[in-house]
Amino acid sequence: MKPIRFILLFLILCLVAFLLHLWIYGTNFTLTNIANASFVIGIITFLPTIIAMSQSYRVFDGFNFAFRTLLSTTFRNTYPKFNDYKKERSTKIKTSIFLEAFIASGILIIISIVLTVIVLS
Repeated sequence: MKPIRFILLFLILCLVAFLLHLWIYGTNFTLTNIANASFVIGIITFLPTIIAMSQSYRVFDGFNFAFRTLLSTTFRNTYPKFNDYKKERSTKIKTSIFLEAFIASGILIIISIVLTVIVLS
């Protein structure tokens, strides 16, 4: 994990939350509005990073193989079996940007929850 990239990513998420706040609420800065805007940006980045880190998108490799086999003869010749296709596609993600985005968006969600608890108290 690279700390500079993490800090930069967190600041970008905060900036996007600020811009979303300005777009929706204008300059009416209340704790509720700040919590809402930061939660939206946090959850929008949190969920895709979970998918990327767990490699859940690989569920669709079978569908992709089936459709490409039906539509392309060269694909059929290149990958006669699904195992051949799966071996070609089994590259590991060697970057930590998803972990950094996961942590940054998690912090943003926690900040929004804390602000909400403060408002509701």
